[in-house]
Amino acid sequence: MTHAAIDLCGLEAPQSAARRIVRMTLAGKVDGEYTDDVVLVADELVGNAVEHAGAALDISLDVYDWGVAVQVRDCGEDTAAVPGKPLAPDEEDEGGRGLFLVDVLASAWGVQRDSTGKRVIAIFLYRAGDADR
Repeated sequence: MTHAAIDLCGLEAPQSAARRIVRMTLAGKVDGEYTDDVVLVADELVGNAVEHAGAALDISLDVYDWGVAVQVRDCGEDTAAVPGKPLAPDEEDEGGRGLFLVDVLASAWGVQRDSTGKRVIAIFLYRAGDADR
C-alpha cells in the first residue's frame, strides 16, 4: 500500500495541490486515463469543500492492490448536504456537475462525519489493464 496526504489549510490553490499529489502518487502505477479520473474527482471534492464548507482541511490518497481511495476532509458538519445520488445537471446549468462527475467516475463514494467535520471518500477499483503490476 502507498499512502500520501497533504494539509490544504491556508493554501491559495488547494485544488492545484490536490491534483499534484494525486498525479505524483499514481505516476507509474496506473494508466493515464485512470489517473485523470482520480485527479478530476479529487479536484471536485476539494472544490466542493472550499465552496460549501469554507475550506478543505486535507486530502489523502491510498493506493492498494485493488484500487485507490481518495479522502477529502473539511470542517462542515452537515453530511446531509451531500446528496447520495446526485442528479445530472441540465445543459444550461452553469454548476452542479461536481458530485455528478464523482458519482460517474468513482466506483463508489460517500460521506461520513469525523472529529473535525466530515470527509468525502471516493473509491476507484482497478479495471483490467489499469494497474501496471
